[in-house]
Amino acid sequence: MKKNIVVGGFSKEQREKELEKIKLKYSKKGYKFLNYIDNGALKSIATFEVDESILRKEKSIQLIITGGLFLLLALALYIKAS
Repeated sequence: MKKNIVVGGFSKEQREKELEKIKLKYSKKGYKFLNYIDNGALKSIATFEVDESILRKEKSIQLIITGGLFLLLALALYIKAS
């Protein structure tokens, strides 16, 4: 599956530095860099190939974190009401 990531930066040099950071970050997660399209400040896109199992894993981690925060909020409200 292909995934597009926005590469931000006002100048071309900033976007190139940001692209290198993004490549490094996502390659550690198992993404494979395919190409880069430079369309300006907030329209530049890096395209990666990623396995769907990695996407599912990332989504499950986000759900666990969100559930934990909800649980802490509910606990704090319960303690405050008591």
